[in-house]
Amino acid sequence: MRRWYLVVIVMAFAQNLPAQGTVVRPEPVLDAGRATLRDALLQFRDSLSSIDAAASRLQRDYRLASPASLLSRARVMREACARSVRGVPATRKAVLAAAAPGELRRRRRGEMVGALDQLQKALALCESDFATMSRPGEGERVRGYGNDRAGRVQAAMRRYEQVVATFFSAMKIKVSPLGVQPRPLAG
Repeated sequence: MRRWYLVVIVMAFAQNLPAQGTVVRPEPVLDAGRATLRDALLQFRDSLSSIDAAASRLQRDYRLASPASLLSRARVMREACARSVRGVPATRKAVLAAAAPGELRRRRRGEMVGALDQLQKALALCESDFATMSRPGEGERVRGYGNDRAGRVQAAMRRYEQVVATFFSAMKIKVSPLGVQPRPLAG
């Protein structure tokens, strides 16, 4: 009976033995071109975060907020969309300037440019919609239509983010959240 337990215990621990021999190496250092590309895309991503924040505040407050507050929320959405629209050309230029050796990287770069073009249209529509809604006396219009318009631009941003993730992967650029420390070497 004792041997049976011993065999079960040894087999349970033996499954994890191959993982103990794994060495985790640090990420390779990016060349100057990919570092510039990463920085441009992250800077643009940060401008999109302000749209998300403004849309979240609008969606949170639309039921109970006064018409004046809703106008303010619409103005903030318009300004956030306008800032991001202005950032698209520089980001597009950085993507086109990136070296893309290999068929996969060229295809992903093309997808990235297409996604930026689609996002630019959605951001321009967002800017014009919220410019109209941020006029005096349009508070109830914001209450009725603001969430739908904010949701549309957020959906366009989510589609763009998926393309960015595949582009980063193809370009072998690892992006970690702020504050995440690299894992120490094991082994």
